[in-house]
Amino acid sequence: MHWTEEQLRKALANNPALKAREAKPKAASRSGKSAALQRPTFDSAAEERYFEQSIRPVLLAGLLLQYELHKTFEIVPAMEHCGKKYKNRVYTPDFYLEYRDGTVEVVEIKGRAIKKLQRDYPLRRQLFIYQYCIPNGWRFLEIHDDET
Repeated sequence: MHWTEEQLRKALANNPALKAREAKPKAASRSGKSAALQRPTFDSAAEERYFEQSIRPVLLAGLLLQYELHKTFEIVPAMEHCGKKYKNRVYTPDFYLEYRDGTVEVVEIKGRAIKKLQRDYPLRRQLFIYQYCIPNGWRFLEIHDDET
């Protein structure tokens, strides 16, 4: 779900809980910081930029129900065939976002050079979209690191 700057500004202005969260960040969680103010650990600077520019404003506006960094999805189960064991295969997108309106977005931040090196990435991405995004109505976004 993409928000225009004007939509975010209105959502922030219409959210009275935002001011309370900013005034009292200690009361929100065990760690002493609200979910919107906690600093997740990122695998790359591009992931961090995307979080700061696209996720944090929506989170602060109260429009995001939850998000997960590097959530793992099984795309091929473990199996055995002719006495040989094969391990399961997984796909781990960078961000899994659930919005309050029920929309789910999965975001993959990819460097163009890394994308070329990971030869199996297109197949894993396609399997993930086929098994999870299409049946559940999720959006899948692939953002290149130079676009963040």
